[in-house]
Amino acid sequence: MSSSGEARMHASRLPKPALPWTEHWLRRTSPDVRKRVQLLWEWAPRVSDIRHPRSYRDGLRLHRALMEEDYTMLYPLRGRALFRFARHAERDGVPGALVDCGTYNGGSTALLSAGAPRRDIWAFDSFEGLPALSDRDFDHPLTDEEKQRFDFRGLCLGSEERLREAVGTFGELSRLHIRKGWFEDTLPAARDEVGPIAVLHCDGDWYDSVRVTLESLYPNVSRGGVIVIDDYGAIPGAGQATRDFKASISDPTPMSRIDQTGYFWRKP
Repeated sequence: MSSSGEARMHASRLPKPALPWTEHWLRRTSPDVRKRVQLLWEWAPRVSDIRHPRSYRDGLRLHRALMEEDYTMLYPLRGRALFRFARHAERDGVPGALVDCGTYNGGSTALLSAGAPRRDIWAFDSFEGLPALSDRDFDHPLTDEEKQRFDFRGLCLGSEERLREAVGTFGELSRLHIRKGWFEDTLPAARDEVGPIAVLHCDGDWYDSVRVTLESLYPNVSRGGVIVIDDYGAIPGAGQATRDFKASISDPTPMSRIDQTGYFWRKP
């Protein structure tokens, strides 16, 4: 197997966010130490946080509470970015609902809802964990051995009950709409009911999941609305699906980096 193929496969192992220098300088320490360093780094305010100190303070507190209770696997930068995007959509009058595709235990849904509690919040998830990979998640066709080796079906399994609990505690439960099932079944069917979208959070990991999310819901995103691709810089298929979709609609809008793996852009 080529070294590039190994790298692409390694990237598909759902790595936790890591600082570019973490593995080099801290590789002899424990995973717990590396996680603590990562959290300290991400808790520190960025330029966008300094510009909006109230959103930083509120988003930081909310994310910490959600992470401590295992409602979310998102790290601080992405967590408070979702909160800020929802809050600023409300402030700027961007019309539409908040949509979370891939919810786990509801932390990302709660962050969005807390940012704009008067808006409808939609949560889409299989509640069966991850679906199977496809060849489009790699840079070469998979062998049978590789398909077995990289079978992540069922991982990242979330709970609908915990989703409701998270939004009920930190957001606005009366505004929550849940659609259980695989994206290819639920998203196209719900498109008209969802209506305009102000913030679209796409956490589908694999190529097919990200692509169907964008094809189904991007047309609903309002001008100035935000599209967040959670795994753009971590999972090869997620990044490729995003680039392929943007090319298919001739959208040249540059993407902005949230952290090492999460990226977003605003609909022009």
